Amino acid sequence: MRRSAFLAGTAAGYSTVFSPYAIAAPGTTVTLGYLDSASGVLSDIGGYHAIGVKLALAEANASGRVKWALVSGDDNSKPQTGINEAHRLIDQERVDALLFGTSSAVALAITPIALEAGVFTLLIGPQDTSLAADHATATAFRFAQDCAMFTKAVGQRILAGGKKWYFVVEDFAFGKDAYARLSALLKRAGGTEVGADVLRVGTSDFSSTMTKIRNTDTEQVVLCQGGLDVAVAARAFVDFGLHKKMRLAGMTLEDFYAKTLPLDQLAGSVFASLWMPSVSPSARALHDKLGRAIGGPVSNRHYLGYLSTKQLIDRISAAGTTNADKLIAAFAGHRYDSARENLSTWRACDHQSAHDTYAGEVVSAARFRKTGYLLDVVGTAEANDAAGSCASPEASAASRAIASRRPGEREGKAVPR
Repeated sequence: MRRSAFLAGTAAGYSTVFSPYAIAAPGTTVTLGYLDSASGVLSDIGGYHAIGVKLALAEANASGRVKWALVSGDDNSKPQTGINEAHRLIDQERVDALLFGTSSAVALAITPIALEAGVFTLLIGPQDTSLAADHATATAFRFAQDCAMFTKAVGQRILAGGKKWYFVVEDFAFGKDAYARLSALLKRAGGTEVGADVLRVGTSDFSSTMTKIRNTDTEQVVLCQGGLDVAVAARAFVDFGLHKKMRLAGMTLEDFYAKTLPLDQLAGSVFASLWMPSVSPSARALHDKLGRAIGGPVSNRHYLGYLSTKQLIDRISAAGTTNADKLIAAFAGHRYDSARENLSTWRACDHQSAHDTYAGEVVSAARFRKTGYLLDVVGTAEANDAAGSCASPEASAASRAIASRRPGEREGKAVPR
């Protein structure tokens, strides 16, 4: 299947200011920089984030004494482009804080820039674990779950489907992290790695890989990919008849691809889920609210863009300033309702938001028509269990990384509380 056909129908140096934050009168404007993939291989995800971000900004502007402005940048899903755009937003547009969207590789490239400039950054959706481990920075907090949290949620469910696995790995930060974690889990369980293919981002022809898999005795194909590539691989899995002899599983499958997938053939496949509207009354209420505002189906990525932006606005308002040090303090340890069964927490030790994280199974076409959800929740790793202890090797590495470099000094804007 051509990639374009599959897409159809789916939606230089710093000028650092060494001064205390500026005092602003009521009615001040806070300008947020928003950097995401409006083009490139992850632009499908970025587009859903952007809708949620803009909804949250519109809500904030409809009430309150602060005006919230947005200046956007397109990273094209490429680290160097992201670096250039981060420089533009920080040094030329003089944004007060940053929202960053999707690509882990871009996030790893731009968070040191924001740190040096002293600009607080909220990461919406990048999921490479190292962003809350050895590559954590003082000025960056992350909203979405990472591969470590996903593994806690889906690991045992995938193992229950068989212990002979063939991995399909995307050659980027998230894919390699997912592969490292799931292959280690398989090894600890005494399973067998039948094979692993590492493919470039944006692969559209999976015939060679699926032919190789078909000629093995593997019990499960495990997708360590992101974005559209997961959906294309899942479709190829069915097209090559592999669903008749083995199971499919993986770290993530974006819900907005549901109508492009052969659901009946994939039903029962196991993937992690960022969020589900069925998990609590507040989740259902938020889903319905977003649906009315969007005028159509609600994606997990709408949710991520919306709620992460709401949290950034809330914490700036609580701190009364966009000064990075004061914003860090306002986030660290803050508990909040993220529309799940349990409250979420912005952890001080690794700057990760600890959320309930879900294991889901792909539903049949009939059930999808009834509920509108791609996955049924079949397991939950509660927030504290999913995020793990702050004494874990990863959280300890994050604490050391955060403490190792102080944010640069930058003028921060005061806002009325």
